[in-house]
Amino acid sequence: MRDLELFIVDKNDTSWSLRPWLVLVHYGIPFRETSFVSADPETPKNIRAISPTGQVPVLRVGSRVVWESLAIIETLADLYPELPIWPRDLEKRMHARSLSAEMHAGFVELRRHCTMNLALRTRVELDPARRRELDRFERMVEAARAEAGSDGPFLFGAFSAADAMLAPVATRIVSYGLDVGPITRAWVEAIFDLPAFRRWEAEARAERETRPPAANIGQPLNGRLEERIPEGPCYAVIFTSRLRGEPAGYADTARRMVELARNTPGYLGLTSARGADGLGITVSYWSSLDAIAAFRANSEHVAVQRAGREQYY
Repeated sequence: MRDLELFIVDKNDTSWSLRPWLVLVHYGIPFRETSFVSADPETPKNIRAISPTGQVPVLRVGSRVVWESLAIIETLADLYPELPIWPRDLEKRMHARSLSAEMHAGFVELRRHCTMNLALRTRVELDPARRRELDRFERMVEAARAEAGSDGPFLFGAFSAADAMLAPVATRIVSYGLDVGPITRAWVEAIFDLPAFRRWEAEARAERETRPPAANIGQPLNGRLEERIPEGPCYAVIFTSRLRGEPAGYADTARRMVELARNTPGYLGLTSARGADGLGITVSYWSSLDAIAAFRANSEHVAVQRAGREQYY
């Protein structure tokens, strides 16, 4: 038996590590998993000790290490040629490798704006650059599915390395409520139904119960993962107020407004604080000015704004 060890970080956050992990688990390849805690300030140093790039995933194969998710998957295909990690058909295999390489090197704007966060459920509006990337992703899925025909629900019929490489975008489509067509949606559902992916999701949930949330590798997050703000351009609305004592019903109204914001397409998250003197500040983050305008014009929100002026502040 080969001695394989995969080094990763928190499963909620790591799209790069998800890829080789899915291949290992789906194909039943024995391996040991070492998972660093993302929020631990020592984690960057610990990763540098085993990774030439200071990043994960890293696969240790005996005394050698392999880094970069695509290189790890290719190594697994070399080590286990009897497994259909890549499609057996040569033309499908060429197509699958091209899609995987494009995924590995591209989609920078979509990655930056919609960072992996399995705990998140929201809706965002993509700007033209990110919409173009998602449109390109859909064309990739549609072309692969057309070649696969009815052989199975994955890109080339049966699950392969190409599905593992594209799987992180499936999580973003779900986490950020991105609108996609029926062919892409069916593929996303197949990924989420894959036993290996369901196991990843379950282990991510278990980790969230015991690990502190991380803002970045080595940096704890002051807040909940569900409200971690994605990197990239966004808009902030800053609301300051001073309460008139302790007005009746205010706490329930404030909670309802947070719920209403979370259910508004384009909402990304918020932070809030209030001092003992009643002075408070709330900063909410949005993907577009249209999203802000929609929340501001919501009839329930308009009524609360009026109540705020007349009763609360």
